[in-house]
Amino acid sequence: MAIPSARPLVSPPKLIAGDRVAVLSPSMAAPAVGPEIHDQAMRRLRELTGLEPVEYPTTRRLGATPEDRAADLNAALADPTIRAIVATIGGSDQIFDR
Repeated sequence: MAIPSARPLVSPPKLIAGDRVAVLSPSMAAPAVGPEIHDQAMRRLRELTGLEPVEYPTTRRLGATPEDRAADLNAALADPTIRAIVATIGGSDQIFDR
């Protein structure tokens, strides 16, 4: 079986101060569990990098449906002003079984 030719890797431009960054909770809304820690992280993101975090509706909403979380991700991907996406939680917490 022939292996399809690989496409060249695309590297987006580096972020600069003022760029808008989507902050999403694709699996669990950890900011709802630790709002003070999340608020501190958002302040640090602004102060240390100059980036502008943009939270979506399910970022802090515990119990959001997978459809609602997917809608936030799709909205961030469709928004031409969003230059990057950051998940509020990662690692094994990104994988869950219902």
